[in-house]
Amino acid sequence: MNKIKICWGTRYNPAFIGNAYGYRIHNETLLKYVSQIADISNEAEDVIIICSLEFYNKKIEGKRNWLFTMFEGTTLPDIYVESLRKADFLLTPSTWVKQLFEKYFDSDKIFVVPHGVEKDFFYRRRRISSNTPFRFFYEGAANPRKGYEELIYAWKYGGFVDSPRVELYVKTTGIKKSEVEKKGNVILDGRNLDRKELINLYHKAHCFILPTRGEGFGLTLAQAMATGLPCIATDYSGVKDFFDDIVGYPVKYKMGKGEVTFVGDAKQEKHETEIAFPLVEDLIVQMINVVKDYKSALKKGRLASIRMRSFNWNNSAKILVDLVKEKQCRS
Repeated sequence: MNKIKICWGTRYNPAFIGNAYGYRIHNETLLKYVSQIADISNEAEDVIIICSLEFYNKKIEGKRNWLFTMFEGTTLPDIYVESLRKADFLLTPSTWVKQLFEKYFDSDKIFVVPHGVEKDFFYRRRRISSNTPFRFFYEGAANPRKGYEELIYAWKYGGFVDSPRVELYVKTTGIKKSEVEKKGNVILDGRNLDRKELINLYHKAHCFILPTRGEGFGLTLAQAMATGLPCIATDYSGVKDFFDDIVGYPVKYKMGKGEVTFVGDAKQEKHETEIAFPLVEDLIVQMINVVKDYKSALKKGRLASIRMRSFNWNNSAKILVDLVKEKQCRS
């Protein structure tokens, strides 16, 4: 049986970090798996474009444009709406983003293609050792949307500061750190790590924390869940497609006025919108719950790893290819 042809319209600089890093990894990984079941050809009528909306400046003429993008606020800037409407079809990583885009685009032409988790983020059993502190692990870009401000407050006012029983390991990017720096019981890691080194950090941790104000999908949370790591995350946005109180510890939030930075804007202009602010007091409660009853937390982690088996890149590639194939058959 002949493979369908798909044109791949995006390539990324390997030096990209922060939010742009997420788009790059998504692009590279999905391309790898789509290439296994489709013929990647510049001659194809359908082109896949994976980018933040400010980079989709011009429609690729002569082809059906499938724009794979996302946003983390509840409204879109006008410039984003203009870009969005240039596409023929939209692909989003979660139900939540699809519902956002339906305010501006034909819902019948918007499709969810979830991110996947690579197989090397495998399940590992964990236990508490009396010789090492309980490690909370945070991985995210150094911007407020990822909830690091809430985490700082929780750490300060939750009784964790300088406690020998716990430590906070912060893995981030864009802070010009080449080594691991430790201050008290907080470890700051700004290194560029390969995936094997990153996975090792997941496996060494006892609990993953993502007090996000909004996620298009929440890949770091998905990866942590796949390894069986008990997880705490805001009960909001794209993560709700796979995260709930059965498999983790959802944090309550309050909606309010906030800002989202444009990924590709050198001036760092921000869009005012409604976002979710995780409640610090509830974040503290969930952190204490995990430490006090780690046996129950590990059970949730095991259930989480089982749930995430269906969120793999093979499935994501098949969903995408089947969508394109259906449109090609109809044309």
